[in-house]
Amino acid sequence: MHTFKSLIAAAVSLCCINAYASDATTAELEARIAKLENNTAPSQFKNSQVSLYGSIRPTLSYLDDSQDKTWDVRDALSRVGIKASTEFADGWTAIAQGEWSVDIANSGNFGKARQAYAAIASPYGQVGIGKQRPAQYTLVAEYVDIFNHGNSPYAYDHESPFFVDNFVTYQLVTGDFTWMAGAQFDGDNGDDATDMVNVGVGYDIDQLHIGLGYVTQNTTDAQNIEGDDKTVGGVVAYTFSNDLYLAVSYQDKQYNYDTGSMNKNRSGSTLDTALAYPIFDDYKIKLGYFQFKDGINDITSSDYNGFNTTLEWNPIDNVRVHLEYLDKSFDNRDDDHAVTIGFRYDFNLTWQG
Repeated sequence: MHTFKSLIAAAVSLCCINAYASDATTAELEARIAKLENNTAPSQFKNSQVSLYGSIRPTLSYLDDSQDKTWDVRDALSRVGIKASTEFADGWTAIAQGEWSVDIANSGNFGKARQAYAAIASPYGQVGIGKQRPAQYTLVAEYVDIFNHGNSPYAYDHESPFFVDNFVTYQLVTGDFTWMAGAQFDGDNGDDATDMVNVGVGYDIDQLHIGLGYVTQNTTDAQNIEGDDKTVGGVVAYTFSNDLYLAVSYQDKQYNYDTGSMNKNRSGSTLDTALAYPIFDDYKIKLGYFQFKDGINDITSSDYNGFNTTLEWNPIDNVRVHLEYLDKSFDNRDDDHAVTIGFRYDFNLTWQG
């Protein structure tokens, strides 16, 4: 890990060596370099940290949807990001983060932003504005999102939030509890200019996590009838002494539409389960079962269920190779089956000043 001071000193010292090499001794040059390294950093770098990070996750899949069978190079949510923070008073920190997807499956271009926000953290909590993770994912879905797949968690993925733009958030940690709240403000869209509200609480003690979340969100159906969705979800996750990890997440979702006397309201749900267990020093097996229900009782329903089995090899902490089999069974369309081999390489470079 390098500090801003050492980086600046190294750059300036290189100039010094070039400028004075003809008439300065080695001892004099070393003295100049030492003096530069001992100088204080510019004020904008004091109490600061900057991280450049990323995760590159290409996959090769054999896909079978009961009609077509094909091979395809895909991407398991590759991303590159930068995060910076500066402490400007005792207990007060300014934070900025940007993170963008990398289109490994096609041209390799940078894709849309996953996160782009600024925040102030204080002893009274953290307030952020911009595109961010909602409480529903952070406190609930993340604990079953352990698979190397772009659609994991498989039931939560269908209609639940991962990143929210035009978002204002608040987070406070008190003892073993994490409290989160967020609201989406997108101009004149939505009721009273608010498109989504999400609140949640997480409880963490030892190896146990319990999370609860509530979401209300403006929406329209296929016929452009306006309404709102209300979702209550929860998760329980536990790591046993033998490193066996188990997690179960469930959401109840109510769809409400403004249709006058016509009743188009319906009830749906999501269920995601996850299990992970190390079988050798560098190997781990993962299993999951999922179920999505949209509450539609005819052939237009998108209901499905399925399971995932994954074998992972982690030769070092930031390198992962996996072999996955995914089975997804639909009530009203052909089933999907996929065998995937994938790689994952993570990096994180951090500078402090």
